[in-house]
Amino acid sequence: MAKPNMCQSCGMPMKVSSDFGTEKDGIPSEKYCHYCYENGEWIQPDVTFDEFYAFSLKRFQESDMNRVEKFFLNKMYTKKFLKKLERWR
Repeated sequence: MAKPNMCQSCGMPMKVSSDFGTEKDGIPSEKYCHYCYENGEWIQPDVTFDEFYAFSLKRFQESDMNRVEKFFLNKMYTKKFLKKLERWR
């Protein structure tokens, strides 16, 4: 079974085509979700790591995930995790 894609900016699982951002030529990005990356550019290009972490965590917490998913998200979604993603290395 193939490992699901994960946005290399925010860590969001990308499961369906609408989850993926796009490159300048309109093809789906292999690395980044539509919340982070569109038309080959960052949605928030000048954001600091700490600002991005706070924004992303809040967006995930306000999403339609169930309580169990949110519980695990709060345990897993740390700055240490985010710093391992390609955008923040």
